[in-house]
Amino acid sequence: MTERKVWINSPDGPDHQLWRYMDFLKFVDLLQRRALWFTRLDQLLDLYEGSLTKPTVEFLAEVRSRTGSRAGVQHEKFRKVRCVNCWHMNDYESAAMWELYSKNAGVAIRSRISRLEPCFPPEVTGGSWGIRGEGVQYVDYENDLLAGETSEGLVAMAQDFTCKRKSFEHEREYRLVTSLEADEMESVGKFIPVALERLIERIVVSPNAPKWVTDVVRKESSIHGLNVEVVQSDLFSPLLK
Repeated sequence: MTERKVWINSPDGPDHQLWRYMDFLKFVDLLQRRALWFTRLDQLLDLYEGSLTKPTVEFLAEVRSRTGSRAGVQHEKFRKVRCVNCWHMNDYESAAMWELYSKNAGVAIRSRISRLEPCFPPEVTGGSWGIRGEGVQYVDYENDLLAGETSEGLVAMAQDFTCKRKSFEHEREYRLVTSLEADEMESVGKFIPVALERLIERIVVSPNAPKWVTDVVRKESSIHGLNVEVVQSDLFSPLLK
């Protein structure tokens, strides 16, 4: 029996809410495929994704020069292998996330950290590297050192694939991370099946969407066998009198 390798870290507790904001077409694609898309790190908009901070690069160069090791040599290769699926970690809706990712006809699916591991069906083992869930660390790429040497002389590094520049701190990101397999190296990412009814706690429609969009989202969910509450966000509703 193949060992299941799905590790989910809970930085703020397992019941912390997670949000994934998307446009309507991506939502329908999620319903049809019943799978999450993991994007290769080097394909993301931020060119620093998965890269090393300046002090870390200098530290690894010094270690290689001093010991003859190959510390950090394969790092750029790893950026083309690691793939991520990104969520917004927040107990409340985010007006900024609506504007960035969904706008007028967008949809947000709400989940919790505790729902992530059970949402992967038994046949999803995580592959050779596994699936990991981590909160993103926001670091200073000019000044932060993310590596060191152990007492045995080994190099220990922070998980750079869960680090981003401080400029993106508003995203409050939680990400699932996996790797491409040997026969997937030409791909820009991969789909991994999930049980949507275990993953999704609630579906929220953009506060700016026309009322009929909520009905369409509710109908599409039902057609695809997803029995989850669908509501429209009241983020911009008039003040109570």
